[in-house]
Amino acid sequence: MEKSLEIREVRSNYTDDQNYIHIDVWLSDDDNEEGTTAAIVCGDTKKVFFIDNRLRNNSLILEEISQILKSL
Repeated sequence: MEKSLEIREVRSNYTDDQNYIHIDVWLSDDDNEEGTTAAIVCGDTKKVFFIDNRLRNNSLILEEISQILKSL
């Protein structure tokens, strides 16, 4: 069984020019680490697209999605 990912930080401060809001995660406290996109929320349709299915039930990601949807 795969070890669960331990997320250190979640950000959703990037919206691309097609109005997709990217939810990015960082897995370590290393300032040099690049974040990876876990999910994308369409700002027009409010549909959520998971890029990393291992994070589909992660409470931090779900809370971030909830906050984004409330703000739309």
